[in-house]
Amino acid sequence: MRTLHEPAREIPIVTEADVVVCGGGPGGVSAAIAAARHGAKTLLIERHGYLGGLATAGLVAPVLGHTASESHIPIVEGLLREITERLNAIDGAPSWEDSLLEWGIRFDAEALKYVLDQMCAEAGVQVLFHTQIADVFTADDRIEAVIIENKSGRQAVAGRIFVDGTGDADIAFRAGAPTTHGREWDGRGESMGSFFHLGGVPEVSAERMREITELIEHEMEDGRFAFYNSGFMGKNTHHRDHTSANMTRFAGDSARNADLTRGEAYVREQVWELVRLLRAHVPEMADIYVQQTSPQIGPRESRQIVGPYALTGDDIHQGARFDDAIARGSWWIDIHCPLGHTYPVHLCTVECPRGVNCPYWVAEHDHMRSKAELYPPKGGWYDIPYRALLSIRIANLLASGRCISATHEGMAGARVMGTCIAIGQAAGTAAALAVAADVSLQELDVQQLRRVLREDGQYV
Repeated sequence: MRTLHEPAREIPIVTEADVVVCGGGPGGVSAAIAAARHGAKTLLIERHGYLGGLATAGLVAPVLGHTASESHIPIVEGLLREITERLNAIDGAPSWEDSLLEWGIRFDAEALKYVLDQMCAEAGVQVLFHTQIADVFTADDRIEAVIIENKSGRQAVAGRIFVDGTGDADIAFRAGAPTTHGREWDGRGESMGSFFHLGGVPEVSAERMREITELIEHEMEDGRFAFYNSGFMGKNTHHRDHTSANMTRFAGDSARNADLTRGEAYVREQVWELVRLLRAHVPEMADIYVQQTSPQIGPRESRQIVGPYALTGDDIHQGARFDDAIARGSWWIDIHCPLGHTYPVHLCTVECPRGVNCPYWVAEHDHMRSKAELYPPKGGWYDIPYRALLSIRIANLLASGRCISATHEGMAGARVMGTCIAIGQAAGTAAALAVAADVSLQELDVQQLRRVLREDGQYV
């Protein structure tokens, strides 16, 4: 058995793969499936006991970025369409055609766990659940292995190519690859938040709902709640027997355990305070209850790798096209206040109601975008270049999902799940093609990659 040396002991290499994917969220699981389908021996490491990342562990719904800006024209298909159609077959999502008519793809998180299990098994992906990545071994600017911890102890997983789908660029960071973090001004990333589901919610008239919403907003103004909106009746999931609300906000760094711990407890407290208010002051909602809070708080931004190219806010706003495009995005520059300010604050724009009371606004307002400047061209999209997936230092590392090379503004658009799935499919395909051709990721024929992606139903 091969081993790696760590002070005071040897670490057994339990498995070797062509492609090792770290993180089973939208950007990771799609990379693993694509790599395996193209013939690479693929291993997927996931810290939870299920796949899907924030789609399942975060209850984030719906999937966004599947159509062009302000239109019903699909810009992401491939694995995303297949996942949607498989979900639809078990009543876990609308049909693909119906999904194109909506702003996002509604889905059932439990159904998604099952579908992703099936797709990985069929593709031949080896999956390790309940496994944390503790460290990374490198030599000559290449990753040799990742060190994992699980019930079987500390072990090593060796590979030829590694895909960082951790969301926080944990692999790149531990490998010593240059990374950026949040906005350039102070290093802060977008606020985190958690979805939650409420049950026992009755139907009420539109007029009555306005009254209830005003009650919540009054409490928000008085400081009882730190919600950024009052939309507790959100219906973002496929099944409509419960609500799916996206209201909570917590300013913190998702790469710091202390911030994650505080954020988890804080948003749960906010959810229960909301339920107490509704039970006490809205007679129709005396039987409302917390059906589920998300198993983890949802980060929107953390570390990004530094690649040969970084996606920018200008790329989003102008609908940039690239010769090495490997995916398309359409979500806008949606920056949730990095300082955690809440109602009536929502987005970080020059129109922010805090104005001179915000130190960032005071320093940067001449360079901030207005609300009208946040969007891609109407009916259009922007490309994600292959260069944004590469590391400038670690030769056998690809980034996927929220880890790609992007500025603060660029990541505010590229971070949504539809785009992350498209990026992941490209990353996994690229890794498999590089293994098959025995070339580096930097030497890969990107035009061949684009041809293969188109053959697999993706728009590039």
